[in-house]
Amino acid sequence: PDPALPAGRTVLQAVVGDLPLTVRGPERIGLTGDNGSGKTTLLEALLGRYAAPHVTVHHLTGRVGHLPQRLVLDEDATVLDLVGAAAPQAAPHEVRAGLARFLLRGDAVAQRVGTLSGGERFRVALARILLAEPPPQLLVLDEPTNNLDLDTVDQLVEALSAYRGAVLVVSHDDAFLGRLGIDLRLDLSPDGTLREVADV
Repeated sequence: PDPALPAGRTVLQAVVGDLPLTVRGPERIGLTGDNGSGKTTLLEALLGRYAAPHVTVHHLTGRVGHLPQRLVLDEDATVLDLVGAAAPQAAPHEVRAGLARFLLRGDAVAQRVGTLSGGERFRVALARILLAEPPPQLLVLDEPTNNLDLDTVDQLVEALSAYRGAVLVVSHDDAFLGRLGIDLRLDLSPDGTLREVADV
């Protein structure tokens, strides 16, 4: 679904240390940094879920889709019910059509989430976010390619290429960031300093 995000609309405005951070329209921002530098903590602070003294959030859209490193899903729900709950206005056949774009077809949509493979669970989690009504205007992804097979990474790139909202993604995978067409790359140093990286 189209998040209806005009190019000039601010979805996130914050200050991290001394660096002002503004995300407008369908911008794509990559966040890199060494393990343990605090990238996940920074995301939590930007989302208003953690109070970090060096992060001040002035504005955040109310329509955020967050895909954390550790997926927490209702293991007993079926794929169709779980994704359908995020889009209550959609008819079951519309949800099925949306799930088919994530390679979840036929009997797979009736399976319980707890029986799915890691790649299938990831696709369900992503579908639940991207097919939500109203769709998110900002998508925040924390190391989304960790533990994914190549087919699922390709599916993720395809889905994000079709998504017309803003993206903030943490990743160590330079090839993945390149395929996403990142507009701005930020790097978080071990001391918590955030800086822009010129080689986008």
